[in-house]
Amino acid sequence: MKKVAYTLFTVLLIGLAIYSFSRYDEKTSQAMNLENDIINDYEDIIIKRGNEDEKIVALTFDDGPDKDYTPQVLDILKKHDVKATFFVVGENVTWNPELIKREYEEGHEIGNHTFTHINVAKKAYGEIDKEISQTQEEVKKVIGQEPKLFRPPYRAISKNMCDIIKSKNMNIILWSNLDPRDWSNPGVGYIINTINNKVENGNIILLHDYNRVRVKRSQTIQALEVIIPALKEKGYEFVTVSELINRLENKNSDEKPTQK
Repeated sequence: MKKVAYTLFTVLLIGLAIYSFSRYDEKTSQAMNLENDIINDYEDIIIKRGNEDEKIVALTFDDGPDKDYTPQVLDILKKHDVKATFFVVGENVTWNPELIKREYEEGHEIGNHTFTHINVAKKAYGEIDKEISQTQEEVKKVIGQEPKLFRPPYRAISKNMCDIIKSKNMNIILWSNLDPRDWSNPGVGYIINTINNKVENGNIILLHDYNRVRVKRSQTIQALEVIIPALKEKGYEFVTVSELINRLENKNSDEKPTQK
């Protein structure tokens, strides 16, 4: 009797697990479909890559400025004469304004990454607007102008966010096929190999100048010392995201048929 009861209980558990997985899979699929629909509706302001016919890439760094890691990133970029784009968290800007000033003065681009790194897909219109606007204001206090680029934390997408960004005449910047997940500390070799093996023309490369693991040199910084010379050797040119967009727009403009 106990054996029969145990068998029935096991079958029930397996059935429940299969049902739960199928429901999760269905919800995930629905969420992805909704995100794709939003991206399609706002494709005029969402950028995921640049000109695929040109050997250019854009290095981007999220979550800073960080008092320890950002200066090291800037030193490496300066050493190799590379310009990048920093998507900053507004709260961090208030703590490290001198680093934003240095980024700007050394020719890098500043983008908005919300004020406290929120998930915009889980927030109401008012809170999203406040987070974006606060960051715009903090950056402007330091460099005298507001960012024109926005990257949503977690790559989260919502219609409210898109409407707010469009109203501010900004672009939403995602990334291409290159996410080495450096924030998770997967290993210096993994970060290097992911970028080296997957890099393509027009890529927007996602990296971070902040890390919760506090060491002398983050894995990102160690990898960056190798990545930049390696990509240059392959013939890639490093540009800011706005330069990437400009070149893409110029290409699209050249390809438009002339009216007779």
